[in-house]
Amino acid sequence: MSIDRSRNIIRVLVADDDSQVLECYLEAFGDAPADAGVDTLDRLAAELFDSLPDQAAEAPRFDIVACTQGEDAIREVSSAVDCGQPFDVVILDVRMPPGIDGVEAGSRIRQLDPDVEIVFVSGYPDLQLQDLQRRVPPPIRLHFFNKPLSFSRLAEDVATMVRSH
Repeated sequence: MSIDRSRNIIRVLVADDDSQVLECYLEAFGDAPADAGVDTLDRLAAELFDSLPDQAAEAPRFDIVACTQGEDAIREVSSAVDCGQPFDVVILDVRMPPGIDGVEAGSRIRQLDPDVEIVFVSGYPDLQLQDLQRRVPPPIRLHFFNKPLSFSRLAEDVATMVRSH
């Protein structure tokens, strides 16, 4: 894993053909402009509960890169590996027309970086986890979530999967 332990930064690549879904990812992973109301509530909570600032300091931050197609995701991973700054996690929508699907992209990404955690996300019920595990081994570094999903919960799960490695 390439988590920058000194700064507690997790590198994440997200590929989804829906720009609104990408915005949800960016917001959940903290790369979208924060809501002023949320900032106000966070400051108030920090004043009321002394332990919150320490917890926030320990919480990971995400360096997130977003793209809309599988081929773009492959290029991003290749470039990151070549630069010595590989992604910790790659999140792929399974269906991203008109290009290659997320499973093919994941298979090629796995060849570029055998250590990356790959998360597949799909809104279609016909996808079989066994097929994903066969096409994109090893199963221990493969995850699957159905849409609709909680983007903030996914961000928490990503932090947990990277920390446990």
